[in-house]
Amino acid sequence: MLARQEFTRSYIEAFQDAFDVQLAQIEKAELSPAVQRNALRNLALSLELHFVRRMRRLEKKDDGLKELRAVAELLMHVAKAPIALEFLRELASESFEELYEVFAV
Repeated sequence: MLARQEFTRSYIEAFQDAFDVQLAQIEKAELSPAVQRNALRNLALSLELHFVRRMRRLEKKDDGLKELRAVAELLMHVAKAPIALEFLRELASESFEELYEVFAV
């Protein structure tokens, strides 16, 4: 598949809304540490996969999307790698900011 230079603003917004709802539900729920860890891992992977075909050369040098790709790679290959709630929130914020700035049309 070809790399994408753009995503519609509505596509980014729709996924951001869904992401925020899921993250809030994870926060509110009384989950065991193992279940919360897996839910956060899945949410991080989902964020990467929704925008995985983005053109790498358009990404900012040391910003959210490059870090998101690295985190997703780690989560895919290290089954027990945890991800903290606050870190995921910050990573998502930086990633969405970059998506709107660089890829949104």
